[in-house]
Amino acid sequence: MLLSEIPKFIIDSGIFDASDLRDLATLEKIPSDEEIDAFQYEPEIQELLNAFIGDESTRLIHQLLKAKEFLGKGDIHKAWKLALI
Repeated sequence: MLLSEIPKFIIDSGIFDASDLRDLATLEKIPSDEEIDAFQYEPEIQELLNAFIGDESTRLIHQLLKAKEFLGKGDIHKAWKLALI
């Protein structure tokens, strides 16, 4: 994947540095809609998403921070899925 293929909201979030973005770009293709849909129902992810019901802006920030955490652990696939929910 090219850096230019990373969605603008991820790049513009200010949460991911250049190294993080390069790591995200190492995935050949982003997860499928089905993978993303299934991932959002994992207990840890449900807890995160439910904590910010009604506050989409704050939810997205925390969602991307958690995605960065996954990225730091080397789990690029989970980072992508969470960022794209």
